[in-house]
Amino acid sequence: MRSILFISAALLIVTPAQAETFELQNPAWKPVPNTEVNGTSYIETNSIIKSDDKITYDLVNAEAAYSRVEMNCEAQQFRTIRMGYFATRSRINYTTVNDPWMKPETNYHKALAAFICSL
Repeated sequence: MRSILFISAALLIVTPAQAETFELQNPAWKPVPNTEVNGTSYIETNSIIKSDDKITYDLVNAEAAYSRVEMNCEAQQFRTIRMGYFATRSRINYTTVNDPWMKPETNYHKALAAFICSL
């Protein structure tokens, strides 16, 4: 019985996600129109990566939460691949996430998709 409890307790221990850090170089934050409902969000335009049908970009929302997002403009789907926070003005601590692809359904996500796909 004791070994079953030990194994059960061991299975409940969750290891934290590995945090990583990177430094923004010459950021150029651009406000995203129509995201003002809860405070304007910004996209960092110097680090946008375009490859095939995907655009990868860094985003900060009004609460200063950081995300790196992949957008497929043709399929009109997006997913978050990093989430984190600013340790300093240019240093970001983040963890890699594996969110599923989804359609932009809220007005906020539709505004983000329209903006990034128009660049």
